[in-house]
Amino acid sequence: MTDSGDNQGGEEPRSDHALAAAGVVGTWEWDHRRKVARYSRGAAELLAGDAALAGRDLAPDEALAGVYDDDVAWLRSQIHRGTTGPGVAVREHRVRSRQYGVRRVLCRGRTFFDTQGNATTSIGIVIDITELEADGHRRFGAGDDEALLHTAANHGVAAYEAIEATALPSLLEPARALLMAIGREIARRVSKGPKKLH
Repeated sequence: MTDSGDNQGGEEPRSDHALAAAGVVGTWEWDHRRKVARYSRGAAELLAGDAALAGRDLAPDEALAGVYDDDVAWLRSQIHRGTTGPGVAVREHRVRSRQYGVRRVLCRGRTFFDTQGNATTSIGIVIDITELEADGHRRFGAGDDEALLHTAANHGVAAYEAIEATALPSLLEPARALLMAIGREIARRVSKGPKKLH
């Protein structure tokens, strides 16, 4: 996680500005041994519902306080699933921000394990994808390169999750590579566009 451990006052670290320029609105870290989460300011606003909680140790209920009610149980199961084996996890869900209302976010992260195979830490990033396709309807005309890219991202997430469920390792890596390539291109376009997410 990019926040330093002494960011108890909720001040936004300088690294958050660089991440925002790349389309990433926050970073997160879960300590599975201590069962606490720590967020950057942007992640705290969207996942915990309060940017002032940045840099603090948050119990699971506090850490997910900003997650949309209908998505909490599913997200908890996905967090647990991520601790059962190595690899990159990509999850899309909704959050309820005090400042921005209901948003859609894409969380990408990796879990690390000790020599006994026990999960120790999961770290990752949060990308606010609300502006890309807020309510499931395309916001751009047919044939628009950006609209097609957003559609590809949605299908990429669905394909990755379906392939992951099959547990076929030969398909996971190419699916992951495709999804991350799409994500990087979206982040690049968002960072260069005149319209900012926040």
